[in-house]
Amino acid sequence: MSDRDAKKAEIIEALTSVNAPGTDRNVVDLGWVANVTHCDGAVRATIAMTIPGDAPRKDVQDRAATALADRLPWATEIMVDVNYEAPAAATPPPGGAAGGHAHGGPGAAHAGGPAGPEPLVGVTNVIAVASGKGGVGKSTVAVNLAAALARSGRSVGLLDADIYGPSIPTMLGQKTAQPVTVSGPGGKKMFAPVEAHGLKLMSMGFLVEEDRPVIWRGPMLHGALKQFFGDVAWGSLDFLIIDMPPGTGDVALTMAQTITLTGAIIVSTPQEVAMVDARKAVNMFEQTNIHLLGIVENMTGEIFGEGQVEQWAGENGHRFLGALPLVAGIRQSGDAGVPAALSGDDALAAPFSGLAEAVVTAAADRHSAAPPRKKISIQR
Repeated sequence: MSDRDAKKAEIIEALTSVNAPGTDRNVVDLGWVANVTHCDGAVRATIAMTIPGDAPRKDVQDRAATALADRLPWATEIMVDVNYEAPAAATPPPGGAAGGHAHGGPGAAHAGGPAGPEPLVGVTNVIAVASGKGGVGKSTVAVNLAAALARSGRSVGLLDADIYGPSIPTMLGQKTAQPVTVSGPGGKKMFAPVEAHGLKLMSMGFLVEEDRPVIWRGPMLHGALKQFFGDVAWGSLDFLIIDMPPGTGDVALTMAQTITLTGAIIVSTPQEVAMVDARKAVNMFEQTNIHLLGIVENMTGEIFGEGQVEQWAGENGHRFLGALPLVAGIRQSGDAGVPAALSGDDALAAPFSGLAEAVVTAAADRHSAAPPRKKISIQR
C-alpha cells in the first residue's frame, strides 16, 4: 500500500469513531463518508448525513473534526464539510474511491463548501490586536502599527473585525469609501480592499451607513468574519493586522476555528481597571490556543500612570512590546484620518516605529520556535 493510500485509510479509520447522533453506528458503516482527501498534511472529509437539522449536523462536524485531530498526528490542517442528503441519495462508503486533492499546504485557511477559497494564501503573518475592554486605544494601536509596518516597506492589510463599532474608516480618512467587487479564483466574486496610506483595508464601516447600527447575533457575526477572510482579495501581504472588538466574545472563537494566527497582541492602559480585563483577554487566547506575541502599554503619562503593564508582563513571562504616550497629537491625527505613524512628526511616529519592529521580531521568533499548528476549520 502506498503512503497516500495508507493515510487515506487512517482518515477513514479515524472517522469510524464518530457515531451518528442517537445511534451506535458510525458514519463510515452508515455510508455517510462521501469523500476524503489529503495533500501535504491538509485533510478534508466530506460527510453526507441522512439526518436533517442544524444541531445534528453541527454535532457530527465537531466530533469528526476532533476525531481527526486526535488520531492523525501528521495532519497540519483539518477540514470537515457536512451536508444533508435524503436517505435515498446517501453516498456509499468511499472504500477505494479516489478523491481529489485538497489545495494548500500547512497554514492555509479555507472557507465555504468543498470548492471553498483559500482566503489567507500569500499572507505571511496574521496578527490580532485585542483588549479586554473598550476605551484603551486598541484601534489607535492597530491602525498605527499597520501604518508603521507599511512605512518600513512591508506590505500590510488591516481588517476591522469590530463589526459593531468599526473605527478604521474614520481613522484612515475613508468614511465614504466603498469596496468594489473583482473576479477571484474560478471566477468567484470577491471584494477588493479599499487602499489608503499604503494599506489594504476592509471594514464593516465600508458596507453600512455611518450612523446605522449593526444588530446581529453570533451566527451572523461568524458569517461576516468568514467573508472578510474568504471573500476579500487581500493578495500577497507580509502582515494582516486584525483590529478585534473589545472583550472576550465570539470573534476570538471564530478566528481560532477558521484561520491560523501568528499571534495576538494585548493592549492595556496602565490602570488596574483596564489590566483586570486585559488579564482575561490573555486567558482567552490561551484557552483558544492563540499564541500571545506580547503586550502593549498605551496612554502612558500623568493621567493613567506608567510602568504597571510592563511590570505585569514581566512578572508573568509575557513579552513587553512597548509603551505609547497619551498625547493630543495622536488623537488629532486619528480624527484627521492620517495615522500618527505617518504624520511626519518624529515625536509622534517614533513610538509606533519601535512597536512595529518589536512586533516583527516577536513574529519572527514565533515562526522559528513554534511547531506547525494543527488548525481545525469547521464549515457550517
